[in-house]
Amino acid sequence: MASLQADVVVVGGGLAGIVTALEALRAGQRVVLLDRDTPRRFGGLARWAFGGMALVDTPLQRRRRIQDSPERAFADWMRFGELDPQDRHAVAWARHYVERSCPDVHDWLRAHGLGFMPAVNWVERGRAGEGNSVPRYHIVWGTAHALALRMIAALREAGSGGRLVLLHRHRVLALEQAGGRMAGVRAVDEASGAAVQVAGAAVVIASGGLNGDPAELRRNWPPDRPLPAHFLNGAHPFADGALQHAAAALGARIVRAGEMWNYAAGIPHPFPHFPGHGLSLIPCKSALWLDASGRRIGPEPLVTGFDTH
Repeated sequence: MASLQADVVVVGGGLAGIVTALEALRAGQRVVLLDRDTPRRFGGLARWAFGGMALVDTPLQRRRRIQDSPERAFADWMRFGELDPQDRHAVAWARHYVERSCPDVHDWLRAHGLGFMPAVNWVERGRAGEGNSVPRYHIVWGTAHALALRMIAALREAGSGGRLVLLHRHRVLALEQAGGRMAGVRAVDEASGAAVQVAGAAVVIASGGLNGDPAELRRNWPPDRPLPAHFLNGAHPFADGALQHAAAALGARIVRAGEMWNYAAGIPHPFPHFPGHGLSLIPCKSALWLDASGRRIGPEPLVTGFDTH
């Protein structure tokens, strides 16, 4: 069995894993990043996504005279996200994001040479105005494909000199502990079948949620909401929840696994990347087209897709 040693082990080669590895490298750490997909598809769903992100009180909003603020965005999030005010971790994350999205996302991406299209879109506003109260949806020039390529280039630059090891086509089989602390992961090269042991004091799971596995989706569907009979999949099929279960087996507390981003209408992808791949049909204004009386005038939803791009 091959053995590798790192300071930080990152599992997952989407944007979350890439940026985590990038920041660790810039902090002087040695990193091993394991990704199940091929080198050509390194970057995950960002390779195919539109590249929009909700940002708060940005220079682009100000130029468009869009009056936004962290306080306003936080109130929108608490209302539309239906967060329990007593859920301190979720509330703390919401407040951190609305306060830091401009410097930590917008400004950080600009510093990496990425720009944003001049229009700020108003999406997720809700059918009755309970969503975003102002436009916040910023779209990267070149879409998320350009974003992914820029982050990959930055990762390779930061990892020069041997501090970064990229293992493509590797699936993590187990998270390992020693003396009650994380000790690394055990993986397999899915191309050759060879086993790999990666030791590291810190392990970051960035393997996506569970929406890539329809069985996991159904098991975690919110019990107070109707379960559709048919689904199209817009999540990566490798986001199957397996590592969440592995973490839970070691004592991790997985919360709100059923809080997923689902769309009410979709069509089969004309050029699918995997079986069952779907595209959302949701227009920017809301999930439904209604006349003044509230009667639906748009097409009936055919299927439910999730995390669609």
